[in-house]
Amino acid sequence: MKRKSYHKSTFEKTSRDRQIKVYWAAISVFSQKGYEAASVQDIAQKAGISVGSLYSYFSSKEDLFKAIAEMGYAVLEQIVKEWNPRKEDSFRSAMTTLFRLTLEYSRKYPDLSKLYLLLTTDSLSPFSEKLSKQMEISFRSAYAQLLKNAQEKGELRSDIDLEMAGYFLDNTAVMLQFSQTSKYYQERLRQYLALSDDEEMPDDRIVDALVNYVCNGLTNE
Repeated sequence: MKRKSYHKSTFEKTSRDRQIKVYWAAISVFSQKGYEAASVQDIAQKAGISVGSLYSYFSSKEDLFKAIAEMGYAVLEQIVKEWNPRKEDSFRSAMTTLFRLTLEYSRKYPDLSKLYLLLTTDSLSPFSEKLSKQMEISFRSAYAQLLKNAQEKGELRSDIDLEMAGYFLDNTAVMLQFSQTSKYYQERLRQYLALSDDEEMPDDRIVDALVNYVCNGLTNE
């Protein structure tokens, strides 16, 4: 799918290094302050450029936010591409790979995960309404194909509502993502696992428990 560009043509004429610096400055400021509290001045200062330069690249704060949302889409699509469950893969192995990739990318791009969390709040509901379809389509399609194949192979119970199952699987992956990047959800997970502040997250335990939880509810195992 061809993505819409939210930057001006002048942005394309700058160096790739500067483009990346602007994007990551915006991601950092938006994820730390939220959309309303973040200012163009904050982002320009973080990027080490003038406010005038930033406005020569983007018409508004809203366009800049939409531009970095596009980066979020690209990361989501990269996860789907790397996951890419094959028809011959078992449902259990596909779920294991998905949850491990969720942990990996959440930690690799924590600020993007925080932005995704921001999109779930009422403060960004105008953006959420516009962006949710675009953000979810790649994973929704991947879940639909995986579940359809698994049911045809007899792995999934015949009474499973595949559309609702895809929705619940995505919710599970999203909560796992938030548990790695949001202080609140991190502490929540630690409380349930009875982990001290200096103990590392037990990735194998988390992934195994999630896979068993999903498979026990959906499959004929």
